[in-house]
Amino acid sequence: MTLSAQKNTRPLTVVQISDCHLGAHQGDSLLGMDTDHSLEAVLATIASECPVIDLLIVSGDIAAHGDAASYQRLLARLDGVASQMVWLPGNHDDADLMLSVAGEKLMPSELELGGWRLGFLNSAVKNEVGGLLAADQLEVLKGIVACEQPSLVFLHHHLRALGCAWLDEQRVANADDVFAIADAGPQLKAFVSGHVHQHSEMVFQNKGLLTTPSTCIQFAPDSDSFALDDSNPGYRIFWLAENGQFQTRVSRVKGVTFTVDNLASGYE
Repeated sequence: MTLSAQKNTRPLTVVQISDCHLGAHQGDSLLGMDTDHSLEAVLATIASECPVIDLLIVSGDIAAHGDAASYQRLLARLDGVASQMVWLPGNHDDADLMLSVAGEKLMPSELELGGWRLGFLNSAVKNEVGGLLAADQLEVLKGIVACEQPSLVFLHHHLRALGCAWLDEQRVANADDVFAIADAGPQLKAFVSGHVHQHSEMVFQNKGLLTTPSTCIQFAPDSDSFALDDSNPGYRIFWLAENGQFQTRVSRVKGVTFTVDNLASGYE
């Protein structure tokens, strides 16, 4: 989704990475892919394409199995990459353990960045794969909708079906409540999520709905059952202008070949 940016002003740069699935140990793999190696390749791409990052968002499934070592390793690796950083929990994460490692500063419900208000909603449900926004998260959304600043909202799970049947069963279960709240806020530009390990962009009720590739394995679009895609890992970048407009695009690692088990029928 691309909207015209304000002229003669450096827009704010926001980078989103998602679904790192880091194991407890350096070099652990997911379906044949070394997730530390693939993350390093994505971070190298980001470093080459984004000389200044005002905010880095890690939108869930940081850890493969919720291990403290995964969070500690990522925290150390991302030190100094961006001026600010935010972490969101996903269904593979242990949110309490994430908080103990990252601290409250890295897990806010919202923040102001320049003239923008950014919201961060926890859609993860303990011991469940699918997403839901609890009452306290809907209250956060109401506060963002009520503000007069242009805003974006980030969460782990997607809100609308992508045409990928097995993943669409895992989207936010109370998305209708989310859209009913969001409808009252024209300054809310988009919802941005991870979870689906693929790039998508659509518009629903005048809101952008964006998903971002994983930093490791990719899921095949338009698949009825579990299937992997041969696209490389990637990330999403936003440029936020003072006039309330934004630009965004997805970029993927180039020049690196990754190994993945294409015969896999799923993973835990």
